[in-house]
Amino acid sequence: MNKYLVIILITLGLVSCQFKKDESYYRSHPSELQNALKLCPGTQPDGLSCQQLEAIGRRMNGLAYQLQYNPQEFGNKILALQQVIANQQREIQSKKDNAELQDSLKRNQEDLAYYLAVVKWLESPES
Repeated sequence: MNKYLVIILITLGLVSCQFKKDESYYRSHPSELQNALKLCPGTQPDGLSCQQLEAIGRRMNGLAYQLQYNPQEFGNKILALQQVIANQQREIQSKKDNAELQDSLKRNQEDLAYYLAVVKWLESPES
């Protein structure tokens, strides 16, 4: 009985260690994105295609350029996105069946995550 329990626990441990790297992972780990792009033509990364990685990289680079070119405007875009998201969430609470508004909210939240990831990448003391 104990042997089976140990085997099951080991199996669960090994399965839980397999982590798929998705867009949000690469967005919050730019150095991993760079490494995956370097290996991309020869080695297909888990979860995403090389084209998807290149699109993430282009978007991150574009946002990084915007941040470096005009940090104040970049910060204002973040504040505006946060305000739009708050208004959309308030509106969704009153109108629960609006799928278009929920899609727009999701896109805005993803955009905000990109903006904040770039700020973390370039402006945080950890980077």
